[in-house]
Amino acid sequence: MNFMKTQVPANGPPSHLTVVKIGGSLLTDKEGLQRAASALAERRRDGGPLLVVASALQGVTDLLEQASAQALDRRPRNGALGETLDSLRRRHLDMLDRSSDLDRVRSGLDEVEALVGSIRAAGEMSDTDYARLLSCGERLSVLLLSAAIRAAGQEAQPVTAEEAGLRAAGPSRAGSCDLPASAPGLRRMRRHLEDQVLVLTGFYGVGGDGRDGDIVLFGRGGSDDTACAVAAGLDAGRLELWKDVPGFMSADPREVRGARVVREISFDEVAQMGAYGSRVVHHGCLEPLRGRSTQVFISSIPKNGATFGTRLVERRRRRAAQVVALASRRGAKSSPALIGVVGEGIAGHPGIRSRMLSCLAAAGIRGDLAVQPSGSSGLSCTLHPDDLTPALSGLHESFFAAEVSP
Repeated sequence: MNFMKTQVPANGPPSHLTVVKIGGSLLTDKEGLQRAASALAERRRDGGPLLVVASALQGVTDLLEQASAQALDRRPRNGALGETLDSLRRRHLDMLDRSSDLDRVRSGLDEVEALVGSIRAAGEMSDTDYARLLSCGERLSVLLLSAAIRAAGQEAQPVTAEEAGLRAAGPSRAGSCDLPASAPGLRRMRRHLEDQVLVLTGFYGVGGDGRDGDIVLFGRGGSDDTACAVAAGLDAGRLELWKDVPGFMSADPREVRGARVVREISFDEVAQMGAYGSRVVHHGCLEPLRGRSTQVFISSIPKNGATFGTRLVERRRRRAAQVVALASRRGAKSSPALIGVVGEGIAGHPGIRSRMLSCLAAAGIRGDLAVQPSGSSGLSCTLHPDDLTPALSGLHESFFAAEVSP
């Protein structure tokens, strides 16, 4: 079915629209694909209209980037490129159960090989070629995910950013969604949501004059940008970002035993977490949702229809400054690590600053330990990389052990 040419009645906007973004880390193999598809089919049965934004399968964007580099390798005995392309083909074809979808997936894989072949023949790669190649991962994943949703009992259709009229501005490798220019395409897409799930490519939009323009990537993690922009443009009632984590955590669980899900966090706190090293959501993706009524959640795949995870709100209501989470970032090799505490209003709170310093000193943490404020919601310092785990554990014990989960 050609999405843009299908004639549909000019209905009003669907009520209770939910946008769900599926992270690539959930699409690791056939079982992961089917698990995500079953949860999406259940969500569609239990709720209203559903739009899904899909990332590439886990590791596929890396493979495409690897193929682009290998295509430029002029050594005569370069067999690595063929191995990479074979791996890409196996990853996607092994996911399929329905033979009816085989031709479309094979066609997408053929496009990858044709793009790589043209790069290899030219001996050079433009930013336009690079963006087009990397966007193939999402175009393939929406074919697989929509097929899996249909197998789970719900009508579903893949939609590319080109078909949806999702416009973008900026350079090919690091652009952003142009929401006003995307509005006509989003209005057309909205009319299809009453009868089926639409599965939209994340990670990129189209520059120039729209559908026939060049691909513009939103950067790694850019499917979050697509989901937030589309949710804003469609005035969705709910946006869910499904990840391989249960939500925002009070600290990195790989570093701190006992880290727990933060039940609510503000947009500014999320941005501060990103500045301190958190990669749970793509930096800046929430901006289109400011001033809107869309409810935003981050969670793993819900089980039995239940919703857990973290609710993201534009502003939290608190009676006093409160630390909601710790963030950290390890430097390269022996470079200093960074540790930060995050919470609205804590940057100017002398008690929290003093508590942070006292905790680090008591644990014998080495480093500069000069606490620096960031905006209104962050305090951070640098320290010896070997002391990051004990520093996080000590701060977590101090700020969270005796408190109810935020």
